[in-house]
Order: sequence, then C-alpha cells, then structure tokens
Amino acid sequence: MNVIARTPGSALILGVMVSSGFSAAAQDATPGTAPAAGPVGVSSTLLGSGEPSLVPGHELILRRVTIEPGGRLPSHTHPGAMVIYLEAGTWGYIPLQGVAQLTRAAVDGTPSPTEDMVLGTETMLQPGDVIYVEDPGDDIRNAGEDQVVLWVAGLTPVGVPFTTLMPDMDMAMGSGTSAP
Repeated sequence: MNVIARTPGSALILGVMVSSGFSAAAQDATPGTAPAAGPVGVSSTLLGSGEPSLVPGHELILRRVTIEPGGRLPSHTHPGAMVIYLEAGTWGYIPLQGVAQLTRAAVDGTPSPTEDMVLGTETMLQPGDVIYVEDPGDDIRNAGEDQVVLWVAGLTPVGVPFTTLMPDMDMAMGSGTSAP
C-alpha cells in the first residue's frame, strides 16, 4: 500500500520510495565530501502485510531490505515496533531514539542475553543478530564489503509512512546537509 506522507521535502519522497520498494543506486563518495543526504544503495521489498484484528488500526508487515557495499540510509524514523534479523553482511546500526535491544546470533543453538543498545553509538551487527526496536530513530549503513540483507517485521499504524528522513538530525550528526 503506497502512502503519501504529510511531511515536507525529502521525508515525503523517501516515505513513498521505501513503501513502494524503491531502489536507490549506490554512489561513489569523493574524499572530503559529505555523504549523500538521502538513501544510497538501499532497496526494500514488501513481502506481505495484513491488518490484525487484535490490533485495530495497525498493519503487520514483512520486508526484505538490502544495502549495497558503501550504502546507507541516513537518520530516519519508523512508526511502531519492529524486529530486524540480519541474514547477511556487516551492518552498522546507530539507534538515535526509542527503544533498541540486541540479541546476538545463537552459539551452539543458545541465543545470547538481550542487551539494551546505547543511543547515539554505532553497533556492528553480524549475520544471525536480531534487534527489537520500538518507535525508532536510527542511522544505518553497510559496514562491510558484501551486501547487507535484512528481514524486517513491523507492527505499524495503518496509513503512516514506513520510513521518514530526519534531515535536521542528520545535519547535527555531520553526515549530510539539511534541506531548506
């Protein structure tokens, strides 16, 4: 379901792009220049969704997200709660707001204890790691040489864009430029 955001500028564009499975091509960075202000090398495919009768006004979704080497999605928000499983690659994740909890990949069939993630601090995740986030603001990047593949299950309000850029937060972190 494509939704038009009621937010200005790039947040509107990103919300529509990500909700429709938009694929942003990776861009080469020139040393000494700021990274692109929008998504780079990120694609999202909606695999399925439904409106559970137990949670009126909400939609349960499943997405497959890929991030190409050198790709990133700068500071952004999502509504609701999500569980994100890292299938492949090395993923750099910075929680900026909300709740973020990490469970490292199971070792010999035993999952590690869940730990709270520190807001504003990048954590490197490896295949098999899982995070739970609620009303998150975050900044993500491919921190390795191989494609990152994420499985995202989310419970979000119906009609609200899945992803909204936070250009002011991105500017404060020094990783982009704010739109006028």
